[in-house]
Amino acid sequence: MSRSGSGDEPFGWVPEAHSVFTERILAEEPSYPCYFGTQGQQRGNNSFSAVDTRYPDTHGPAALARSLRAYRQRAWQGPKRQTLIVFVGPAVPGAELADDHRRFWTLLDELRAYDTEPWPAEVPTDPADPRWQWCFDGEPWFIFAASPAYRDRRSRDLGPCLTLVFQVRRVFEGIGGSTVAGKAAKRRVREGLARYDRIGPHPTLGDGDTSTDFKWRQYALPDDASVAAPDACPVRHHAAVPVLPERNAVDGSALPQSHERQRP
Repeated sequence: MSRSGSGDEPFGWVPEAHSVFTERILAEEPSYPCYFGTQGQQRGNNSFSAVDTRYPDTHGPAALARSLRAYRQRAWQGPKRQTLIVFVGPAVPGAELADDHRRFWTLLDELRAYDTEPWPAEVPTDPADPRWQWCFDGEPWFIFAASPAYRDRRSRDLGPCLTLVFQVRRVFEGIGGSTVAGKAAKRRVREGLARYDRIGPHPTLGDGDTSTDFKWRQYALPDDASVAAPDACPVRHHAAVPVLPERNAVDGSALPQSHERQRP
């Protein structure tokens, strides 16, 4: 497949991805269903990074690992609702959803090789365990993949390229699934999804009053209501892994300043 972008310049395709993302998150009609994401963009609390797949040695997983650690340090200070958005490009015209999902899961596996902190003791290392979550830098994260290949689940199409959303657990302080505020927030998001998407909320998202196990099934949702088997997580068993040297790594967040962090 041919790739689109601004010649061979690293990150030359990022301004368009950032512009489309901003337009969709801030659109008033229809409004994006995750109002926390919209507020984060309005208040300048969303951070941005990118992976340029044409330059894996310098703008690939090692650089993204550095960006994740920098974001995590920021996310545990200041406002609670901070999010890291990662554009993965250049865009691949005509890519299928399955292609973008494979790229997403592969990148998560590659990132583990650059994790300098031990896997948290309270989180199982076996993805088949219902309590497993993807972890990095010593804590579990919530992540999801967005792709232009979605047709019905429009809330997971955030622009022209594969886009990853990362959040540390601090984001959910005060709005956990068992709290009154958390249940209210979840119901509001589900109502927004019902208006925004052409398909109902996916079964793995649970209902407005309960949380679900096997969180990995929410990371890369299908474009229908199918549910993956509990033992079908694409991530390999996470035993201890050797940390690879970040040789020649350039921080993936080293974008033009106007795209490094959205400001009010």
